[in-house]
Amino acid sequence: MPAVKPDTSPAALLSRFRGRVTKARLTYPERAAINLADHEGGRWYLATWGADYSPADPEVFSGKTVISAHLGEGPGDLTIGFSDGTSFTIGPVWDEGDDEIENWELFTPENLVLTYGPRGRWQLGSADEPC
Repeated sequence: MPAVKPDTSPAALLSRFRGRVTKARLTYPERAAINLADHEGGRWYLATWGADYSPADPEVFSGKTVISAHLGEGPGDLTIGFSDGTSFTIGPVWDEGDDEIENWELFTPENLVLTYGPRGRWQLGSADEPC
């Protein structure tokens, strides 16, 4: 698997999020999760926290193939495209009273985690490091 440098941009990291969805589901109320296996066998995990997403039930993506993942027009907007033409969109929820909850997180096969939010903050670090 390619090495990822800590200074990798969010867009560059997202450009590698490709492969087959092995599991897609709702987690704790109003949260979604997608597990993906890339073409090299690497495992990725995407989770929403303080975010709106569409469609409301991500289970429809189980078994589909991700062909694109890119940042949208608004800060923190993420769109995941599938080979059948469908897409999954995630947008941050801006809650004035909450400075602690991430909008979404993407865990990579190299044990990195890309986090967006709260309040427009990006963070890329080791998934083993404490928050």
